[in-house]
Amino acid sequence: MEPDEIRDEIQRRKKRAVDLKLRETLWALYNSHLRWYPENLTKDPEMVYPEIRETLQFFGPKIQFRVGEVRYGVVYKEGVTEGQPNSNFEGMSKTAVKLALEVDEERVFEFDMKKVVRYTPEMPFFSETMGEVTSFIEGAWVNDVTELLQNIKAHVRSVGGKRQAPRIQQKLREDMKRFGL
Repeated sequence: MEPDEIRDEIQRRKKRAVDLKLRETLWALYNSHLRWYPENLTKDPEMVYPEIRETLQFFGPKIQFRVGEVRYGVVYKEGVTEGQPNSNFEGMSKTAVKLALEVDEERVFEFDMKKVVRYTPEMPFFSETMGEVTSFIEGAWVNDVTELLQNIKAHVRSVGGKRQAPRIQQKLREDMKRFGL
């Protein structure tokens, strides 16, 4: 391949990763679920997705687990934080983050992002900005990771529904009483 063709192909792959919303998928998998699993394993193991519970391993910034025969690794690394709140608790801080996915020890996806905290006297406001895709090797993992996230979300809803069922039943009994049913 010629240098221009290589650059074009890299840009095409970056765009494909963005179009597939892989940054958002990996961030949701990590931020809403995996990062809480070390604590959940001891305090609330039912909230850990059963298919990966027994294979979870934590190595500093890396969380590893298996789905079937495939070993996944999610690596979260924070960089430098710029800014901080002033004496009135106002201001902003930005932290550079790299988030990566490994499949069977091979890095297949990586991107940069910024975590932003806007400080106000009332409370801080948190947001994230997705940055550049720095690595993307497409494969079956694209669909598998998206499916895994959906399965984990369904598991969390199921556990939540079971936990809320007694309260819902109690409220229904109270409503029936108030309406003479």
